[in-house]
Amino acid sequence: VVGLSDHENGIAMAVAAYVLGARVIEKHFTLNHTMKGTDHAFSLEPIGMRKLVRDLRRTRAALGTGIKCPLPSEQGPLQKMGKKLVASRALGVGHVLTAADVAMKSPADGLPPTYLEQIVGRTLTRPLQPDDNITFEILAQGEAE
Repeated sequence: VVGLSDHENGIAMAVAAYVLGARVIEKHFTLNHTMKGTDHAFSLEPIGMRKLVRDLRRTRAALGTGIKCPLPSEQGPLQKMGKKLVASRALGVGHVLTAADVAMKSPADGLPPTYLEQIVGRTLTRPLQPDDNITFEILAQGEAE
């Protein structure tokens, strides 16, 4: 485990060390900087220790897990502005989908555009009007029939 024995004034170096991988932080603590002794001058008083803990927690949250995923605050905008696959024009039963038959439109309440390659070449089992959602339920199994 990487750590930091911090003898600097303030909390910036401890936060920087955390960003660089330190997971154990040693920081001297005092009730008053003016007390006698060599460590009090660079030690953190209670308010400073609270700020250090606060900033380390904020930094950990900001760095995240390394796994890309939307934050809870992003869910609404992603739903509103994200895209889904829809029919670009009227299409009949038995029609074999091409990329030109498909449009991507908001809101994201249907099949995501990442599925485009999986639906092109599939056959419709029911008719679609312009802007109707394209779903796997309305596509024949397997490749074009």
